[in-house]
Amino acid sequence: MATTASDLFIDRLTEWGVDTVFGLPGDAINGFMKALRKRHEQIRYVHVRHEEVGAMAAVTMVLSFGDARRADGLLRRRGGG
Repeated sequence: MATTASDLFIDRLTEWGVDTVFGLPGDAINGFMKALRKRHEQIRYVHVRHEEVGAMAAVTMVLSFGDARRADGLLRRRGGG
Protein backbone atom coordinates (compact mmCIF):
# COMPACT_ATOMS: atom_id res chain seq x y z
CA MET A 1 0.00 0.00 0.00
CA ALA A 2 1.29 3.47 -0.92
CA THR A 3 2.33 5.95 1.75
CA THR A 4 0.13 9.04 1.76
CA ALA A 5 0.67 12.54 3.14
CA SER A 6 -1.70 11.63 5.97
CA ASP A 7 0.46 8.61 6.84
CA LEU A 8 3.52 10.85 6.97
CA PHE A 9 1.66 13.35 9.14
CA ILE A 10 0.66 10.61 11.61
CA ASP A 11 4.26 9.38 11.62
CA ARG A 12 5.45 12.88 12.52
CA LEU A 13 2.85 13.23 15.28
CA THR A 14 4.02 9.98 16.85
CA GLU A 15 7.65 11.14 16.59
CA TRP A 16 6.63 14.26 18.51
CA GLY A 17 5.06 12.11 21.22
CA VAL A 18 1.42 12.83 20.40
CA ASP A 19 -0.76 10.01 21.70
CA THR A 20 -4.24 11.55 21.47
CA VAL A 21 -5.98 13.54 18.73
CA PHE A 22 -9.28 15.37 19.25
CA GLY A 23 -11.28 16.00 16.13
CA LEU A 24 -14.43 16.37 14.16
CA PRO A 25 -14.42 14.14 11.05
CA GLY A 26 -15.62 15.33 7.69
CA ASP A 27 -15.17 14.71 3.98
CA ALA A 28 -12.12 16.96 3.77
CA ILE A 29 -10.09 14.82 6.19
CA ASN A 30 -11.12 11.30 5.18
CA GLY A 31 -7.51 10.43 4.31
CA PHE A 32 -6.33 11.57 7.73
CA MET A 33 -9.05 9.55 9.44
CA LYS A 34 -8.02 6.47 7.45
CA ALA A 35 -4.40 6.96 8.53
CA LEU A 36 -5.55 7.30 12.16
CA ARG A 37 -7.56 4.07 11.91
CA LYS A 38 -4.50 2.23 10.58
CA ARG A 39 -2.48 3.37 13.62
CA HIS A 40 -5.17 3.20 16.31
CA GLU A 41 -2.76 1.38 18.63
CA GLN A 42 -0.34 4.35 18.50
CA ILE A 43 -2.66 7.36 18.48
CA ARG A 44 -6.07 7.54 20.13
CA TYR A 45 -8.77 9.53 18.33
CA VAL A 46 -11.41 11.31 20.42
CA HIS A 47 -14.50 12.49 18.54
CA VAL A 48 -15.83 15.91 19.57
CA ARG A 49 -18.96 17.73 18.45
CA HIS A 50 -17.33 21.13 17.93
CA GLU A 51 -13.83 22.37 17.12
CA GLU A 52 -13.66 24.57 20.22
CA VAL A 53 -14.51 21.61 22.46
CA GLY A 54 -11.62 19.70 20.91
CA ALA A 55 -9.22 22.56 21.56
CA MET A 56 -10.37 22.92 25.17
CA ALA A 57 -10.13 19.16 25.72
CA ALA A 58 -6.60 19.05 24.32
CA VAL A 59 -5.38 21.90 26.53
CA THR A 60 -7.13 20.45 29.58
CA MET A 61 -5.59 17.04 28.95
CA VAL A 62 -2.10 18.47 28.65
CA LEU A 63 -2.49 20.66 31.73
CA SER A 64 -3.94 17.80 33.77
CA PHE A 65 -1.86 14.84 32.66
CA GLY A 66 0.96 16.02 30.46
CA ASP A 67 3.87 18.30 30.10
CA ALA A 68 2.95 21.88 31.04
CA ARG A 69 5.51 23.18 28.53
CA ARG A 70 3.40 21.74 25.71
CA ALA A 71 0.33 23.61 26.94
CA ASP A 72 2.36 26.83 27.22
CA GLY A 73 3.42 26.45 23.60
CA LEU A 74 -0.14 25.69 22.53
CA LEU A 75 -1.53 28.76 24.27
CA ARG A 76 1.20 31.08 23.00
CA ARG A 77 0.62 30.00 19.39
CA ARG A 78 -3.10 30.62 19.83
CA GLY A 79 -2.50 34.03 21.38
CA GLY A 80 -3.72 33.15 24.87
CA GLY A 81 -0.56 33.99 26.80
